[in-house]
Amino acid sequence: MSAHTTLAASRIGADDAPHALVMLHGIYGRGRNWQGIARALVAARPDYACWLVDLPHHGDSGPGPGAPGVRDCAEAVLGWRVSTGLTPRAVLGHSYGGKVALAMLPSLQEVSLQVWVIDSTPETKSASGSAWDMLQLVRRLPARFASRTEAQEALMAGGVDLGVAQWMATNLVRDGDHLRWGLDVEVMDALLHDFFRTDMWAPVEQRAPLHDIHVLKATRSEAISAGALARLQAAAGAGLTVHSEEGGHWIHAERPDLMVRLLSEGLPRP
Repeated sequence: MSAHTTLAASRIGADDAPHALVMLHGIYGRGRNWQGIARALVAARPDYACWLVDLPHHGDSGPGPGAPGVRDCAEAVLGWRVSTGLTPRAVLGHSYGGKVALAMLPSLQEVSLQVWVIDSTPETKSASGSAWDMLQLVRRLPARFASRTEAQEALMAGGVDLGVAQWMATNLVRDGDHLRWGLDVEVMDALLHDFFRTDMWAPVEQRAPLHDIHVLKATRSEAISAGALARLQAAAGAGLTVHSEEGGHWIHAERPDLMVRLLSEGLPRP
């Protein structure tokens, strides 16, 4: 089975919508995490259909074509795009998905494309931040739970907000009378380590003329360091817009209305 055929994706929007937005979730997520935003968005912008993709090693997708990493995920999404014959007008990626979206750009230099990078960084740095902290917390928690509520309470006791705990608990799967994590913790560890050592400044600072990049920095998140933010702001101009919005790393879960507004106003029009 080729790489692209292992990716699961669902479509939201009218069959005759002329434009497509591909949405890439973050680590521990799956395409359906963006379902509510996608539905509200296509109601506001019926000229778009949203494709919610499960990245390799997540949701209903299989592993990618190589070792777990940013470029492996990008190659899988690019292969899926070819297999479907899809030419998206825009790609959105949150966190891990943001760097995956940037990694796709060198292969799409001749495609007119808008990219939304939601609280993700082009920089390399040591492992840190909310997603990394979540992995360490999951490692400390029991492997099995009697209920989803028990898991949510354990996550909240570790400092996770209710909304994020509810979202993270969607990764639990039934195992007899209990629930266990459906994610492979060691694969998540490998994915994150590759994320932190992968440099994606080139597609941002040497962007192709046909690419329009929007980077959203969540004010209460450290995913984008102060140095990286300054570098992004210095590079801003034609083809690069930097947004700063109140919220934490999982800002789409905290403020879905914000995401809908930014996208409905900002997505390219015919």
